[in-house]
Formats: sequence, structure tokens, C-alpha cells
Amino acid sequence: NQLDAKLDYWNILNIKSDLNFTLGAIYSNQKFDSEIFQFLETGAFYPTPLINGGLDYNDVDYTFTDMYLGVHYRLKSGKFTISPGFTAHAYNSKNTQYDVLELDVLSDIEYDNSFFKLLPDFNVIFQIKNSENLRLNYAMRTQFTDVTKLARGLVLNNYNSIFSGDQELQNALSHNINLTYYSFNLFNYTNVFARLSYNKSIDQIRNLTSFESVIATSSPFNSSFADETLSASGRYQRSFGKIRGTLNAGYNYSKFNQFIQSANNPSLSENFSQNYKGSIRTLFKSAPNIEVGYSYIFSDNNIGDISTQYYTKSPYFDIDALILKSFTFRTNYSQTRFSNQDELINSYKFWDASLSYRKSEDSKWEFEVKATNLLDTKSQSNSSTSNISISSSEYFIQPRFITFRFIYSL
Repeated sequence: NQLDAKLDYWNILNIKSDLNFTLGAIYSNQKFDSEIFQFLETGAFYPTPLINGGLDYNDVDYTFTDMYLGVHYRLKSGKFTISPGFTAHAYNSKNTQYDVLELDVLSDIEYDNSFFKLLPDFNVIFQIKNSENLRLNYAMRTQFTDVTKLARGLVLNNYNSIFSGDQELQNALSHNINLTYYSFNLFNYTNVFARLSYNKSIDQIRNLTSFESVIATSSPFNSSFADETLSASGRYQRSFGKIRGTLNAGYNYSKFNQFIQSANNPSLSENFSQNYKGSIRTLFKSAPNIEVGYSYIFSDNNIGDISTQYYTKSPYFDIDALILKSFTFRTNYSQTRFSNQDELINSYKFWDASLSYRKSEDSKWEFEVKATNLLDTKSQSNSSTSNISISSSEYFIQPRFITFRFIYSL
């Protein structure tokens, strides 16, 4: 349960500057309970773990409050708009958990933490033209966890993964900065967008993972090592008469510390990914519109001494056509090749199509027949990275099927 309240007040000092005051509060309450047990033929069985002090259940009440006051000043000077400010926060987090004493008597274990934090932020807008601007943003933020990571008892997250929380987890602190450029030219229909962002997290909540046979046991703690992420993305789009071309590119680099067996011996993990996408689309009002494109994704992952690269290549096309002013035909096709640095892992194709009928634009009824996975593709693949592993996964999907739909618009 969460309640948010905020009051904003603006004082217009003159035609070029103003002051903004923000007063607000957040109240959040979470309750969490869990228990590990098993039903046997002889009845229910409640095990006593040999780890975590034998505690395998949770009954937690967690309350978080945030009282804050923000002050921001905005000044417009020529083509620049500058907005420095800060927000003062008074935080309080309190969680109460039940524990079992030696005499099987329930007692409350309570952890209460109150502190004050001043979070600055800064915003600059450079209005180059009416349809072209450059924005710079900086903000310091606090990050809090939820009740599931505070619960001290064991939780069975998966058949081979056990988790126990830490009642005294502290908040993390992050520095966020991003630079954004936007431009739109109405004369040649050119649209340009670019973004560069950087994030640095301090006292980030990380998991310490230990292995017992094939069972992974993990618990959270506040890492003293900083984690960093740098990303860049851009889009260039331009129209030539009834043809529109689009180019997209994205880059992401992340560096974080993972912890296995010991919180004092981190292993540096680095992930670098690139994605590119280009397409050409027609822009007819009544004639069939066709979009043809190609996407390429490259992922380079390094965890300790393990290094892997994954490649995803996918051409595609879409067709959208209005027939006899009442029928709409849509179809899309894509072919994907997923591979690593050594071999092709999976190759699959998708083809969907639909035909709908609406008598006129004012008609409330619409009838549609839709075919999904016409090529009867069996599976698709992707790659993922966690704090302890790099993996490629194959997902089995629904076979070919056809649906008939009736739509009534109120």
C-alpha cells in the first residue's frame, strides 16, 4: 500500500525567471510472508535448514516514509534556459520481523533507520531553433529496495536457487547525467534524435552467491564497489516524397562487480552491446504500403575469465493495404539467425497475416481473420547476462493457428 502527496508552488519573479517550491510525502507499507514445506503421504513436512541459522519462514512488516522539500530556480537568457535546484529528503525505513528463540517463543526483531539526504539536480536547455534543441540533465538519486530483500528467512526462488535477505540493507546512491539532441526539419522532413547517458551507482545492492552442489544460495548486501553504465543511441529519419528512410543505432556499455563465495573478492563483469536497424517505408494514402528493413545486434559479454559474443541478424518486411475501401490486409515476415563466435545456434522465420472487414469508417462492427506463425516455427532464441552467468536460451512457441475475431466499437 502506498500513498503519495505533493504540492507545487511557483513564484514568477519576472518575464525570464521563476522559483518553484515542492512539498511532498510518500508513505509505503509492505507485508511479506513465506514458508518452506512439503506435502508427503504421511502429511506435511516442515524442514529445518542447516544454513541461515535454520530460519526458513518470513513474517515481515516494512514501512517506508519520505518527507521532502524541493527548491528550483529557472532562468531564461537568450537561447539558454537554466534550472538548478535541490531536494531535501527526510527518510525513515522500519521493518519488523518475527524470529524463533530457543524455547520456541516468538519475538519481534525490529530495525529502524532515519536519515537526511540533500539531492541536487541541474537542467540546461539550448534552444538552437524552434524545432532544434540540446538538453543536459543531471540528478542525484537514492534507491531503496523492497520487502523481499529484507526478509531474513529462506525463500525458494527456484528449484535450484535459495535466497535469504538482510534486514539492515541500506539505500544506494546514483549519479545520472544525460545529453539529448533533437531536430525536426519540416521542409525536407528530416527527423534527428540522439541521446548520451551515464550512470554511476554507489553502495549498490548486490547478491553474494554461494554454490552447494547445483544449488545456488544468494543473499544481498551493499557493495562498496561502484557500478557504471554508459549508453548512446541515435535515430535519423528522412522522407523523399512517398518514401521514408530510417536509421537507428544504439550502444550500451556496463561495468559491474559480481560476488561469488566472498563479498571481499569481487569479479569484474563487462557487457558491451551494439544494435543497428535500417528500414525503408512507403507513405501512400490508399495504395499498399510496404516496409523493408534489417536489424543487427551484437553482444560482447565478459564475466571473470569467461568471454562470449552473440550475433543476431534479422531482415524483415511489412505490408499494409486497403482493398476496396472496406478490407484491410496486413502481413509481416522476418527471418532471424542467432549465433555465437563459433557457430550458428538457431535460425527461425516468422510470418503473420490478417484480413479485416469494416463496411465504412463509421461502422461499429469489424470482422477479422488472423493467422499467426504461418510457417509453424518451433522455437526462437536470445541471450542474457546475470550476475553469475551468461546464457543463450531457446523458447518453444505456439504452433500455427488461425483466429476469427468480431470487434464492436462503442
